[in-house]
Amino acid sequence: MATINTDIAQKIDITIRAEDSLSLVLNITNSTGGIFNLSEYYVFFNIYGSESEDSLISASNVTARNTELSGSVSNNYISNVVTDYTISLPEAVTVTDNEGKVVLTLTDTQTSLTPGSYKYKMKLKKGSTIKTWMHGKFKVNE
Repeated sequence: MATINTDIAQKIDITIRAEDSLSLVLNITNSTGGIFNLSEYYVFFNIYGSESEDSLISASNVTARNTELSGSVSNNYISNVVTDYTISLPEAVTVTDNEGKVVLTLTDTQTSLTPGSYKYKMKLKKGSTIKTWMHGKFKVNE
């Protein structure tokens, strides 16, 4: 029996220490190992409760990308990019298009989560296409 798998997501667990600053640098490559051009991509990084889909931290480059592409930022535009999504940290994700680099930056205040295990997902969106690139446990140590 043949199968088709369109799931490109990598399961990668992340462990941090509560109340420490975090700078997570991800270099994204294409299937041949070359730099993945992130032009026009929106990147979403969400940390969820371990037992629910309630988002504790929602970070994205929506504000920066919108400013770059159209020159203005509005809540209506953000809703059109992704529905039912509240961005709590719009400046926490930065993207360097021609280097395939995504950086998640959280301050010590933003990482002051209760120690324990959470879940996270990182999704990329271009046009109407959304792909989960990374997911896994997000563990916070004391």
